[in-house]
Amino acid sequence: MSRIINWMGGWPKDGLIGAGEWEERTERFAERNKQEEADEQAQGLGALRERIAEEAARSAAEGDPSRVFIAQGADAAIEWLARSLLRVQDVVLVERPTSRSALQLFNRLGAIPVSVPGDQDGMDPEALSHALKQYRPKLVYAAVACTDPEGRGWSGERRLALAERCRDAGVMLLRDDRQALLLPGRRGTDPEAEAGAAFCSVGELPPGLVADLRLGWLACRGIGDERLRMLTSRGGPAQVALRDQRAAADLVLPETLEPLLATQRFVCRARIGLLLEQLKLKLNKWPSLSWTEPQEGMHVWVSLPEGLDGDVLLRAAWLHGLLFQPGSAFYADEPDRCKLRITAVHTEEKQIRTGVKLFEASVNEMLARLG
Repeated sequence: MSRIINWMGGWPKDGLIGAGEWEERTERFAERNKQEEADEQAQGLGALRERIAEEAARSAAEGDPSRVFIAQGADAAIEWLARSLLRVQDVVLVERPTSRSALQLFNRLGAIPVSVPGDQDGMDPEALSHALKQYRPKLVYAAVACTDPEGRGWSGERRLALAERCRDAGVMLLRDDRQALLLPGRRGTDPEAEAGAAFCSVGELPPGLVADLRLGWLACRGIGDERLRMLTSRGGPAQVALRDQRAAADLVLPETLEPLLATQRFVCRARIGLLLEQLKLKLNKWPSLSWTEPQEGMHVWVSLPEGLDGDVLLRAAWLHGLLFQPGSAFYADEPDRCKLRITAVHTEEKQIRTGVKLFEASVNEMLARLG
């Protein structure tokens, strides 16, 4: 088999800042006296937390460094919060569809994810109200700025409705903002903060920015002292190496970070644009095969012809040398098996063209078997 083209997402091997360059940056911060090292290990790196707090405040999450916690990526931040907050059989309300990794985490902890119906603007407010009363959830999880897998943003009206209902029900909102740094014009109003809702925002340096560096954070807003003590009673999330935190504190300065993000946004738009162009060129013979053009973000959500199962198609595509995410794993219940997610933003243009040909061959093969 030739080299596998991996469209599953995950973490690319390289980034705009390569492994060698990042090693040089971290070497500058490797030497610190023992007392400084101990203080930083106990409290978290102050400079990085301050700068993450400033960045989080750009999307109106929280500007208080004492309520910002550094983690080894967004998933690690969610896991720490979930382990601190959830018990077996606690209900978590989620979007339909929603993040595959978050669903896997909630299930692994014994919690029960329950999806709330909605449309392109976000969760339906009446359905959310009903679910809050019926299930009395411990947590509501949503990616309002840029959903995974569809790549759409909630309307301001729906975000406000979500925040108000969570506030009135006394339920914490976990807002997954891991793709927010890829959105242009991140300043603006924050309906969740304006509504006075208690929420935590999960952020992350985007995959592909720095090779091998997984840096995420949890920024808490409107969380009472008692609940905050409960979150921190088990310590913080698994820490990023201090030398990486020190180097990252310089990296997230606006004058350093913004040009890198602008480049990454351009790469994402260009590669998604090429992917959509190739899909239209190669797959327009099947009108029942369609895709959602993302408003923002890193993923493309594909609808397969009726009867074509995404998990089965993955097995056929793997034999051709192509991987992607079957759509069934993005649903808390009643999965739509005729969906899949493609993440091609870490793939060179030549491989995108090749990957679409392999995808076409896989679809052809499976439809032929279905007759």
